[in-house]
Amino acid sequence: MLYIFGCIILKPILWLYGRPKIHNASALKSKGKVIYVSNHVKMSDPVWIAAIVWRCIHFMAKSTLFSSKFMRAAFRLLLAFPVNQRTADTKSIKHACRLLEKGKAFGVFPEGHRSATGSDMDAFDKGCAFIALRADAPIIPLYIVHHGRKFGQRLKVAVGDPIYPAEVKALCPGKKPVDAVNAAITDSMQTLKEIAEAL
Repeated sequence: MLYIFGCIILKPILWLYGRPKIHNASALKSKGKVIYVSNHVKMSDPVWIAAIVWRCIHFMAKSTLFSSKFMRAAFRLLLAFPVNQRTADTKSIKHACRLLEKGKAFGVFPEGHRSATGSDMDAFDKGCAFIALRADAPIIPLYIVHHGRKFGQRLKVAVGDPIYPAEVKALCPGKKPVDAVNAAITDSMQTLKEIAEAL
């Protein structure tokens, strides 16, 4: 599998190049179904996440990246699958839930696109929260700092403790579950942003 081959070859190289400085690295460890969510600044973000998480991660990527047969084949070999961001893509949501039901790790960028500013996060799409609730899967948030990084400087990553959708739902009885979980992800990511930038 291309993903595994790439991990074997590229992970050591990426660690030597980026020398990631990770806050709360132990929280990256997981077993069974889990959703990794991250801010999105560069095209290389999925590569860095794959480098620091020692599990195979199935990423959801925008459908426009699958425009040609070659790109479709390449992304599928890298365990990525498409999502149509212009519609409520139930097919992609069901696929993500099936992966989680099988105990797989799923990766998504809730902003839905790369940040325009690089340092400020855009509003999070509620799809991640919906999938987490439907699959009852824990969410592990992480924030990667790219802006201002020069050659030779260490990559900075802050990792949050797992967010359990059922617990969030129980703590917010007067709020829509999807809104409550989405707010929990947003709050955690804002906190991680401050931590990562201070590393």
